[in-house]
This record gives sequence, C-alpha cells and structure tokens, in this order.
Amino acid sequence: MKRIITAVDESSIAAEVGIEPMDKLVTINGTANFDVFDYYMAMSDSVIEVLIEKADGDQWLLEIDKEDYEDLGLTFEDGLMDTAMICRNDCVFCFIHQNPKGILRDSLYFCDDDYRLSHMHGNFITLTNLDGRDVDRILTHRISPINVSVHTTDKNRRSYIMGNRRAGKSLKYLQQLAKGGISLGMQVVLCKGLNDEEHLDRTIEDLGKLVPEGGDGFSLSVVPVGLTRYREGNSLVYLRPLNAFDSASIIAQVEGWQERFLKELGTRFVFLADEFYLTAGVPLPPYEAYEGFLQIENGVGMLASFKYEFEEACEGDSWSVAVKTTIVTGVSAYGFIRDLVSSVTGIEVKAIRNDFFGENVTVSGLLTGRDIIAQLAGRELGEVLLLPKNCLRKDTNMLLDNVTVDDISRELDVKVLVVEPTGADFVEALKGGFA
Repeated sequence: MKRIITAVDESSIAAEVGIEPMDKLVTINGTANFDVFDYYMAMSDSVIEVLIEKADGDQWLLEIDKEDYEDLGLTFEDGLMDTAMICRNDCVFCFIHQNPKGILRDSLYFCDDDYRLSHMHGNFITLTNLDGRDVDRILTHRISPINVSVHTTDKNRRSYIMGNRRAGKSLKYLQQLAKGGISLGMQVVLCKGLNDEEHLDRTIEDLGKLVPEGGDGFSLSVVPVGLTRYREGNSLVYLRPLNAFDSASIIAQVEGWQERFLKELGTRFVFLADEFYLTAGVPLPPYEAYEGFLQIENGVGMLASFKYEFEEACEGDSWSVAVKTTIVTGVSAYGFIRDLVSSVTGIEVKAIRNDFFGENVTVSGLLTGRDIIAQLAGRELGEVLLLPKNCLRKDTNMLLDNVTVDDISRELDVKVLVVEPTGADFVEALKGGFA
C-alpha cells in the first residue's frame, strides 16, 4: 500500500529534503507493512529511512537524521495509513443492516471493527477479529483508550447476539487489555429479552471486576437498541423497542450498581444513555454524576452537559435573540430543549419526526434532510434555522440522506446555521446575531 501525502509542514525536515504533497510514502525503515502506529513508533528514532515515490514515478530512498521523537511533518490522505479491519459479525441489532437498500452513500453501509480507529476516533470494536498478536501490539504500542462493544459477558449469549461463534471466546481479551493498563470504554446495547434484567446484572458485575480503584478511564455505557422501519421484512430477529416502564426499571437497576461502585471503587463506572431518562420521563442525573462525560459521544450525559453549559453561558440573564429563530431537534429531546429555552424570547423549537428511518428513531443525530424539509415546508421559521452539527456526516455539509445544508436553506427559504450540539455554542450563536 502506498500512502499519499496531502500536506507537508513548511518548517519540517520533510520539506527540507524535498518531500512534497502528492508524493507517496512507500516504505519506512525497509518495510511496506506499516500503519500509523508503526509510523509514530519509527519517529522515536534519531535516524529513519524512507522510500518516497514522486508524482512522476521517480523513487527517492532517503536516510533522515533528526531528533528523537521529532516528526517528519507529513499529513496523509488516510490517517490510518492502512486498510481498515472490517466487522465480521452479524449482530441482531446492527443498525447498518437496518438501512434502506441502495439509497445512502456506500460508506454508510461499511462497518469497521478496527482497534486503531477505536483509539483514534472513538469507534466501538467487538474484539472478534483480533488474535494474540493484535493484543500484544495494542499493549506494546500502548494504544489506549479503546472502546469495546460487550453487550453481555455470557459467552454463549454473546455469540448468539453477535452472530459470531468467536464472540464469546474473544471476551478473554478484555482481561488481558485491562491487566495490561489499557483503559476500556465499554458498551451494552440493550435488547429486551436478550441481555437485560439478570443478564445485565451479570454483565455489569463481571465488567466491574476489571476496573481499578478510582476508575482510571474505565466506563460502561448502557444504550437502548435502535430499531428502524427497514427491519421489517429484513429477516432480522424480532426486537421490541424499550417503553417507559422498561426504561424506568433499567434506570433503577443501574443506579443501584452506581451506588455500589461509588462506594467500592470511587467511581460510578456504569452510565445510562439519555434516551432512557427521556423515555421514562425521569429527570436527568446532575452534571457531576457523569464524572467527566467519558461516553458523551455515545449519547451518555449529552443533555446534562448541554443544560449546564447553556445555563452557564446565559449567566442567569433573561434575554432575547437578535432575530426570530427556529431550533431543529429530534422527538426525544424536544421537551428538554423547549423547556431549556422557554425563558428566551424569539425562539421556537421544532421536533422532526423521523419518517426516513421510522418513528422509533428519535435522536437528532439521525435526522435526514428530506424529513426536515417536508415537515417545515410552509411553516413560519423566522430568519434563522439552527441545525445541530451532529445531523451532518463527518467533515461534510451533508445529512445522512445526502441532502445538503444549502438544499435545506433553499427549499425552506431560510438561513441555516449549523451549530455544535453544546449549550455554550447554542448560546453563542443565539446571542451573536448570526453575523
């Protein structure tokens, strides 16, 4: 594999020796079999050898003298510098298997299961495609933290849930990683009748035994299964969405474990996704109860953090926005957002029903442009429409269905402002007058 260089720091060693954008890094220290972690390991040496292929096909073999740990100053087209490891499971709740066929971009049908991407981007892996060499490499390179989808510690049940006979056996890697000092962010996707109730208790208890005193970056999130309308007729195992009673029972169950762990380990360790509290109609835990929000990108504590930052930024003032503004959100968070901004004049909150994926999908991060346009067309939206950035695909202005922010603005005849989904950013946007 040839690694394409997209940028070269002007003040770097690479620039001094003539390496340029669109050159390719072919080998490093004589090997073409390397990834980003091997690359950075090589940077620890004072002398490295690289083979560079220029745009015209010429190859330069360069021996570079540098300081220990000094970087060459290169940026690569692919941050992983290798082919991503793919998921080989067939999980009963896999969201990708619940996507509509042939409508979304190809990348949305690809599921990685790569420990390197887990460390770099927070992706969850399952451990099922690892072997002892991979585990040794994680420990050697100190690739920490890593996020792991556990779902259950019952080996047979895990193999069934994940559709992979190796799923149960691969749990042994959790202990090896934990003992080796790798911090683990773990998750359970909760499915009614499969890994809830006594099975959840066992899983929480088993995983709690891996946690050092004080937590040391270990955490476990419990999130509800996401079910789209495309499950129907898709030969998938029947799963029922969790209702208000289920959610309230799970909250009580997990809070009991939090109290125990707080006494024994000094950390709550296990945390629930916000959806449980919204579905049950139970108040969110206080800001401090999330202990640094280790799994906020997994929907754990996002609303508590949003509320805290929003109120801090407001500083207790009563104020109004510069222009009439509409805030877009999902169905689940609608009441929360509406109540939070109720004292601010000039704001209206609109809940968008997810017709694309189905009404069981209620979070803002899975909203589509076509649903936003269809449900807001002809409405009085004011001068600005605030759209949380988690609606967009990473590094694009495009929603999941390939509708762009410009498309929404044009179809609804309103200025669309994309805002990071934090309370502070929302207040800054609202107070800033949208200049």
